[in-house]
Amino acid sequence: MTTLPNPKTAAIMGALVADAATLGHHWNYDPARIADVSSKTPAFTPIDAKNFEGVPAYFAHAAKQDGDLSQYGEVLSLAMRSIAANNGFDVTLYQDAFAAHFGMGGSFYGYIDRPTRGTVDNILADKRTPSGIDDDQHPAIATLPTIVARYHGATDFHAQVKRAVHVTNVNEGADHYTLIFANMLADVLSGTSLPDALQNAATRDPLLQAALNTPKQDSVAYGEITGRPCHLNQGMPLAFHILSHTTSYQNAINANILAGGDNCGRAIMVGALAGAAYGIDAIPVEWVLATNNASSLLTLSKNILN
Repeated sequence: MTTLPNPKTAAIMGALVADAATLGHHWNYDPARIADVSSKTPAFTPIDAKNFEGVPAYFAHAAKQDGDLSQYGEVLSLAMRSIAANNGFDVTLYQDAFAAHFGMGGSFYGYIDRPTRGTVDNILADKRTPSGIDDDQHPAIATLPTIVARYHGATDFHAQVKRAVHVTNVNEGADHYTLIFANMLADVLSGTSLPDALQNAATRDPLLQAALNTPKQDSVAYGEITGRPCHLNQGMPLAFHILSHTTSYQNAINANILAGGDNCGRAIMVGALAGAAYGIDAIPVEWVLATNNASSLLTLSKNILN
């Protein structure tokens, strides 16, 4: 049983800081290049297009600054602002905010992934029930650290999770993996140890069970088995492997970065669970300071939980 303080705030900030820490290596599919260009630690490696040249990679964040959030972190912070402004998760008002933020002329400037673009198109066409598209990728999970922190233990917890997921993703696989993640994060927030939560969740999916049972200790190597792209049936097993072979927040985030591919998508899962398990004090202060707008995000995370 964990007795570490502030697990809800730690889950939310753990996800956001992990996302920002990973941005400089996001969608680099060559772990050797990631390790080679990282100095003492891969976290918060400066954004540099040269690091993506000559290897399997996609450089998506030329418009970003060091310390910014990826599109995943932007979705999470948007959900936080919506909950704070409306004293809860109101789907219609969140959809309005989503289209205003990510749509043409909105405040977001950067890469727009397929579920985000499809969601904006549906909202603008008044296709809101639901507004998501048929897609099983990591955007499905982006809002969940704050949804779980706010609603776990409530009678409508699973309904809130489903509403949040269906804003962007309406897909059987997305439903399956997001519910596993939400229940697991709720377990950790309720005091279940991270190893026990991983074991309990793995009973619901053979790929997750395989990630815990494999004799392979190296998560970079295990990424060759799961794959490194953006689909939840790849990202969640790799996240499970990483979390089961690290014993601190810092090590978990660095291991996730080194595994390559859609490491920002996995960072939401890894960061939230590691933050909840190890506590707010386990997140390195220098990483928090390196995350742009961290102070306002921390205040916001506390406000939505009161």
